[in-house]
Amino acid sequence: DNQYKGAAYIYVRSGTTWSQQQKLTASPTRANDRFGSSVSISGDYAIVGNIETGSTSDSGSAYIYVRSGTTWSQQQRIQSSDAENSDKFGWSVSIDGDYAIVSANGEDTGASNAGAAYIFKRSGTTWSEQAKIQASNTASDDQFGTSVSIDGDYVIVGSHNEDTGGADAGAAYIFKKDTGAETWSEQQKIQASDKQAGDRFGNSVNIKGNFAIVAAYQEDTGGSNSGA
Repeated sequence: DNQYKGAAYIYVRSGTTWSQQQKLTASPTRANDRFGSSVSISGDYAIVGNIETGSTSDSGSAYIYVRSGTTWSQQQRIQSSDAENSDKFGWSVSIDGDYAIVSANGEDTGASNAGAAYIFKRSGTTWSEQAKIQASNTASDDQFGTSVSIDGDYVIVGSHNEDTGGADAGAAYIFKKDTGAETWSEQQKIQASDKQAGDRFGNSVNIKGNFAIVAAYQEDTGGSNSGA
């Protein structure tokens, strides 16, 4: 059974036309791994999440590719240093320069399915885990790492089942890197000004410069689950 192996496709622009440059697949590749659960690209590097639901452990992994000319080659398969069954490492990924962040929203440190995210740094051709980050108020089933994004010294992590203000109202957490010590610390927990139960704020996140955007796809203004 070869279904749900997954793939990712890279496109390149020439003028106003985008053409497929390469199809990426995992090595090794297995049925039900769902390679492509999340993707991100920065310069000559791309990262693809691989949550491994076809594995006996489904701990998850991510694959980093590097471009040379018109060819993208697998540089490294990465996993968390404390990988365990059902972590779902690779659920969400983001890459920027020499840094990448990979979430494991089923990670159990602190509480069942509390979630975690891992930051990797590149040195030469090797990516090494630099930090494991979690919410300051870790709780069961929050799924910290529903979505992640990195830009320079900042990362944002969505936790769409966080319950402050209502069950599954959701939250997002911003972390900042101390450039001297190369450590990452939580700077702020953010929530919507009109948070309500079930909004799932943090389902998708992105950060760039001094701005961050957070989705709440079940927010009800204008209609039930219309989103904001």
